[in-house]
Amino acid sequence: MKLGVLSDIHEDFNRIKAKSDIMSILSKWITMKRPDVFIIGGDMTDNPNKSLALLNQLQKECPDTTILFVHGNHDIYDQSSVNAYETLLKFPGNLGNGVIELNDDWVVIGDGGWYDYSYGVPDYSKSDFKKGTFNKFTWPDKFYANWAESDSDVVGRYTLKLSYWLEKYRDRNIVMVTHFVPFAKYVEYKNEPSWDFFNSMMGSEKFGQLAEKYNVKKYIFGHVHKRYHEQHNGMEIICNPLGYYPHEWTHDSAEEEITSTIKMIEI
Repeated sequence: MKLGVLSDIHEDFNRIKAKSDIMSILSKWITMKRPDVFIIGGDMTDNPNKSLALLNQLQKECPDTTILFVHGNHDIYDQSSVNAYETLLKFPGNLGNGVIELNDDWVVIGDGGWYDYSYGVPDYSKSDFKKGTFNKFTWPDKFYANWAESDSDVVGRYTLKLSYWLEKYRDRNIVMVTHFVPFAKYVEYKNEPSWDFFNSMMGSEKFGQLAEKYNVKKYIFGHVHKRYHEQHNGMEIICNPLGYYPHEWTHDSAEEEITSTIKMIEI
C-alpha cells in the first residue's frame, strides 16, 4: 500500500505569490501516481471553510485515493476555533473523526494538535508565551486562533483523545499524524531571542511521549517548514512541508516544488 504525504500547502498564499494553481498541480500528481492514501498534515489555507472546500474538491478529483487530513493552526483561524474545528470535521477524511484502518496490520491515528510551550526557552515565562509578543511582533495565532481554553488545556484535550485511540489500537502498526511537532529535536534553536522565543508555539512533547509509549512506527507532522525524513527513537519521521514561496522553496516552478516535496512511503 502506498501513502503520499505533504503538509503546509498554504494554498491561498502560494497560489497568489507563485501565480500557480496549487490544487490542480496536486490533483494531477495524485491522479498520475495513484497512492492508495494521501495524507495532508495541516495548513491547507487560513480559513476553515476554504480548507474544507479544497479538501472536498481534491477528494472529488481523485476518487481512487483516500485523502486524509489533520488541521493546522491556519486552518482554524476563526472567531471560534472550536467552531472551525467542527467545520473541518465535515470532511470525511479528517482524522479527528476517528481511526482509519488501512488493512489488518496498519492504522492511521491523528488530529491537528496544538502547543503548550514545552519547547519554550527558559529565559521567558508562560505568561510571556501566552501573550506571544516579542519586539513588537505578535505570533499570528494570538490574533486569529480563538480557543475557549488555555493553550495547555487545548493540548490536554488532544492528548486525551489521541491516547484513547492509541490504547485501543496498541496491538496494530500505527502511523501517527499531527500538525504540531512531537519532539524537541525538530525545533530549530538559533540562539537568537527573536527566533527562539516563538519556538514555544511549535508543538508539545506530550505528542512524542504518546508516540513512544504506544510504539508508533511512523510519525508524520508539519508546522516547522523544514523537511525531515529519518529514523528517530525507532520510528520513521516524515515532515515535508511545502512552505512559503519563494524563500522556503528550492525551485521557481510550483509544479517542480510540489512534486519534489511530496513523500511516497509504503507499508
